[in-house]
Amino acid sequence: MKRVWGHIVAKVTLLAGGVVAFGACKHDDSTLFVQDVLAAQPVTQGEECSFTSDPTQPFISSGVLDIALRQQYSPTFLIGNQAEPEVNSQQLQTETNIITVQGAIVRVTNSAGVQVNRFTRLATATVYPSSGSVPGYAPITVTILDSATLMDDAVLEANVAGGGTSRLVTYVTFFGQTTGGTSVQSNEFEFPVDVCFGCLIGFSATDDNPLSAFQPNCLLAGATASSAPSPCIPGQDFTIDCSQCQGIAACRGAVPAGTVVDAGAD
Repeated sequence: MKRVWGHIVAKVTLLAGGVVAFGACKHDDSTLFVQDVLAAQPVTQGEECSFTSDPTQPFISSGVLDIALRQQYSPTFLIGNQAEPEVNSQQLQTETNIITVQGAIVRVTNSAGVQVNRFTRLATATVYPSSGSVPGYAPITVTILDSATLMDDAVLEANVAGGGTSRLVTYVTFFGQTTGGTSVQSNEFEFPVDVCFGCLIGFSATDDNPLSAFQPNCLLAGATASSAPSPCIPGQDFTIDCSQCQGIAACRGAVPAGTVVDAGAD
């Protein structure tokens, strides 16, 4: 009878804890870990971002968010699993060291180290155990800066409105479970992001129009959309040619310097 009640109490506790229970997962840096933030490669029109489990693919050490184009920062992390596989070819035994990632705990501070937000984001990925001495890897995308965080930082808003940049520092911890039922949690991965307005929109000298009050002015220059590959996530990390984002006011040069508008506003 005691065993039965023990199982019932355990299940009720788990349900009541919800997402909070993930924060109490076993801290195990040697099993689940964050390798890098991957660099999104340019794409042609109609293509989507593509990432692999290859640990040698390009990565970035810090990020840039242009709020003229986008109101959240959602990078792709490469996470690894260093657990040894449990499968024994000589026995009927299932693999228990595959990790199913369930989400991430995100902590955000300003450049002075003052916390401005903390939240949990659900996301999923499957990370297989190591093969010999090589860890298993998988890419996973998660939002680490959202619009609420950006709007709550008065210093950031003032800096960006004045034409400057403001740095936020994110700390991301992934959590999940192995197929053997063990809860795991990664190391806390620190990643800085510089927030700006219009800094990732590319204008050339031919985009200047002396008759316009708004400089530069891609639309009035008569430019046609560039056929060159563009960032797969406009407004995040890499510059986009102004001719490729004409649906955004700032890309048309229709916003005076120092004016902050919502992404997509006309």
